[in-house]
Amino acid sequence: MFKRIYFFFFTYLAAVVYSQTLLMLWFQKNGISYTGMLLYFFSMHFSVLFIFFILQGQKFNSKFSLLVGVVTSAAGVLSASFVTNVYHVFIVAFFFGLNMAFLWMIYNVLYFKYSGKEEHGFKSGAYFLIGPVVGVLLAPLSGLVVEKLGYNFLFLSSMILYVVPFVFVFYLPSFDFEFETFKAVSKIENRILIFFQGYISILSFDIIPLFTLFFIATPFKLGSFFGYLAIFAALAATLNSRISDRLQKRASFFYIFTTLNILSYIPLFLSKSFFAWQIFSGVNKLTYGLTRPFDLVLILDHAKLDLVSTMLGREVYLNLGRAAMVIVLLIIYYLTSSLWSALIWSSLVAFLYPMIAYYQKIYLTPN
Repeated sequence: MFKRIYFFFFTYLAAVVYSQTLLMLWFQKNGISYTGMLLYFFSMHFSVLFIFFILQGQKFNSKFSLLVGVVTSAAGVLSASFVTNVYHVFIVAFFFGLNMAFLWMIYNVLYFKYSGKEEHGFKSGAYFLIGPVVGVLLAPLSGLVVEKLGYNFLFLSSMILYVVPFVFVFYLPSFDFEFETFKAVSKIENRILIFFQGYISILSFDIIPLFTLFFIATPFKLGSFFGYLAIFAALAATLNSRISDRLQKRASFFYIFTTLNILSYIPLFLSKSFFAWQIFSGVNKLTYGLTRPFDLVLILDHAKLDLVSTMLGREVYLNLGRAAMVIVLLIIYYLTSSLWSALIWSSLVAFLYPMIAYYQKIYLTPN
């Protein structure tokens, strides 16, 4: 069953990477400013929070939830093809918010439900390997498709890819669950740390791709750049988590790689040339890839709630951190009138993550 779950995720990410890698370039082409795109990110993550609390107490089936997640991801891509102004991106953001609320929590439950506790580190690493592998292949392909056939062909042809995970949902395990949002939010362990995981994740996944547009303006070059970054993520994805599972001691890995990752943002956001941006983006992707398995394992190792509530609480605090990061960046930008200054100062906030973890003695004392 684990192979089915893994394959579903592979096909879903293939559709996502192919269709969404160049969204920011498409938005820019249609006159959306950097501020508009930052507001797009904020509204997407705020939508996730809104949906979770609106659905408090509602019961669903896991297959229905995954189907909604796949369909709304495809709908977000289709709605993006009609973007002509900043107001349209909020519609796209809401579709993607629905996607995140319905798909990620349930997929995470399925993935780790079929993993043994002793394998949390290794399977967390394997979890994060799929995206980079897909990115190496499909990110450059999406750029080539746009340059040869146009954005509309890219968006429409991606619907074919979305059919595969949609169909595959029917072959996955099924269970009923309830959105117990208030319980998950109030009782999940390490809430502040999950918040900062979300804060840091948006730097790597959304902010770096967005500000890469300062240096790259053509689809194939941008797609190839993201393929290049995916190589570093693939190299990092499972190595340290496999070693950690064997040693059953994660402290050194967690603190060293987390600190290195946060340090990597400073030279990156000080870069003024594409060469420097390319080098330090690669360093950042490598160090972030080394930390990602431990971020998720940290939640699983200390979980006291059931798996559904744990993953629900995790998603709430992750998206709260992501939304907060955009707010911090926009406030600093308003005060300094410099996007680059805003990037530097907002990234420094991430240093609180390992400091708080150390204060709470994460991995420093037995559970």
